[in-house]
Order: sequence, then structure tokens, then C-alpha cells
Amino acid sequence: MAKDINPSNGEQPAAKKKGLNLDQLFRPATAVSTSVGTLYLYGLRTSDLSALAALPDEEPADRIRAFLPHIASRVEAKGFKDERPPLATADVDQLSNPDWEQISAVYAKTLLRGSSDGDDSLGRPEREASEPAVTFLDRLLKYEVQVQSQQLRRMREKMLESTSSIFDQVRKSSSALGSTLSAFDQFTKRAAPVEIRAPNMDHLHAMNEQFARQARERAEELEMVRLTGKMTAESAKTLKDLAEAATFLLEQWDERDKKADQSTRKQISIAVWSVGVSAVLALFALIVSGLAYYQDKDNNLAGDQWQSELIAAVREGNRQSADAKNEAQRLRDQVADLEAKIAKTASVSIAGRPATSQRKPGLNGVQVP
Repeated sequence: MAKDINPSNGEQPAAKKKGLNLDQLFRPATAVSTSVGTLYLYGLRTSDLSALAALPDEEPADRIRAFLPHIASRVEAKGFKDERPPLATADVDQLSNPDWEQISAVYAKTLLRGSSDGDDSLGRPEREASEPAVTFLDRLLKYEVQVQSQQLRRMREKMLESTSSIFDQVRKSSSALGSTLSAFDQFTKRAAPVEIRAPNMDHLHAMNEQFARQARERAEELEMVRLTGKMTAESAKTLKDLAEAATFLLEQWDERDKKADQSTRKQISIAVWSVGVSAVLALFALIVSGLAYYQDKDNNLAGDQWQSELIAAVREGNRQSADAKNEAQRLRDQVADLEAKIAKTASVSIAGRPATSQRKPGLNGVQVP
């Protein structure tokens, strides 16, 4: 029992120390001085490895160039509350070839140092003599992606197995503790038979009976102590199983809370972006509607002006047509008057001349002398 208590007491300070050093996980793993300034390189996250796995199978330099903003930043984060903005594209473009080699070499050493233990390190790639650091880092990151996928698969399998095994163990411990408690209750409730014997004056017989009674009482005490110890041990085992089950459930809940928090943040970000885009589109639609309104107003004014000018032109054309008709009628009347005068003059001339004289044709076939 003392051995079971001491490790638990020893684990509590370690857990507290781990809780106090939680910010260490969010701090940069190393720093590199480059031509654009000091770059802080951070450890690999699950999202970083997922982004690396999604990169196309291109040249190692292109892959590292595309992956660097996920692990590098110009800001040093002190804890999980600090923001870690990714490296800007302009800074990535300004890095020279020696900078890429230095960054790749330093980060590869950091990965090898951080995961040098364990069975997964047996198949870890090693850098060749003349291999560039960028190429080696690309191979090392591909290996990390494979290791992570295998660990996730094993974790899922172990989680499915452990979930059922933990609760089965708790049920077995609870059943054993229940049987022990039942035996202890039966033993405590069991009453010693009352024997009434005739008095016997034989001192030797009395001593034997006393010794037998003491032996029975001693056996009963030992049985009770044994049952008490067994019950205590099984209670401690059941409590330990319950603590492990509670720890496992708390870890699962914590992981689900983190996933739910990430999902909620993502949904909130999508909602905020949707609202922003909707506001921009609404503003754009308002501007377009205003421009269309003013354009329609100008078009209506121009149409009204054109219509009035067209009506005025038609009226002016009608007036000019009427004037032309009146002028034509006046000219026809004048022509008729002239023809009548000419005819009258011709008839007078014909009457005063001989009939054989030559006559000239006049207007409308009238012979003019």
C-alpha cells in the first residue's frame, strides 16, 4: 500500500510542473540569422504536417519554400496566448541560397534532436555526404509525415481497444470488491454457536477448551484481517482503475473540447468573413444601384429632351409642309391666272390677223402669234 501511494505522490509534482511549463510547447524550437533578419523556427504541428502532405510532389527546394511560412516567423512567441504570424511571402522571396541551406540544416538538426528516441527513429533517414541540406530536410519531413500517419492510426486503434478494456477492468474490479464485501458481511454477521456444557472439574480439560477457544478466536481474527486487507487492496485497485478511466475520459473530453473549439473558431471566422463579404457586396450593389439610378435619371432626361425635340421637329416639318402646300397652291393659281391672260391675249390677236398667218405655240398648247 505504501508503494502504491508514493508513486502517485511523486506524479503530482511532475504533472504540476508540466502544467506550469505548457508555454514551452508554443515557443520557437530554434532561431536562425538570415539576410532578412532573425527567423524563429517552431516545432511541427499536426496542421503543419497535413499542409506538408498536401503539397505537390515537386522539387525539394520548391516544397521547402512553400512550407517555410508554416514553421517560420519573425515574431518570437512566449506562450500559447501570443500570436505567431507566418513569414511573409516578400521575406521568403528575399532569402538567398545560403540562407536556405542554413535554415534547412538547423531545422533538420532540431527535428533529429527532438525525436531521437523511440522505435520510430530506427528508420529515420540520414544525410548523405554531398547531399544539400534542403533535400535532406525534404526527405526528413516526408518521413515525419509517414510517422505521424502511423501514430495516428495506432492511436485510433489503441483508443478503441483501451475504451473497452478500461471499463471492463473497472467492472471486474467492482465485481471482485463486491464479492469481498459480501464475504466480509457474512463473516461479521456469523454468530458463534452457544454451547452449554456441564461443568468439569478436570483442570487439563478446561485448559484444552480455553486453548481451543483462543485458537478459534485467533482464526476468526486472522480471517477478518485477511478479508479486511483483501477488501482494502481491491478498493485501492478499483479506485486506481476508476482514476485511470476518469483520466482517460478527461483526456478524451479535453481533445474533443479542443476540436470543438477549433471548429467553433473556424465557423466564427467563416461567419465573420461571410458577413464582411456580404457587407462589401451590399455596398457594391448600393453603389451600382446609385449609379444606375443616376444613369436612368440622365437617360430619362435625355429621352424627354429628345422626345420634345422630335415633337418640335415634327411640328416644324408639318408647318413647313403646310406652307409648301399653300405656296404650291398659290403658284398654281398664279399659273392659272397667267394662262387665262395668255389665252385671252391670244384670242384677241387671232381675231385681228389673217387666218393664214403663222402662229407660235403658247402655254398649254395655245397658239401665240
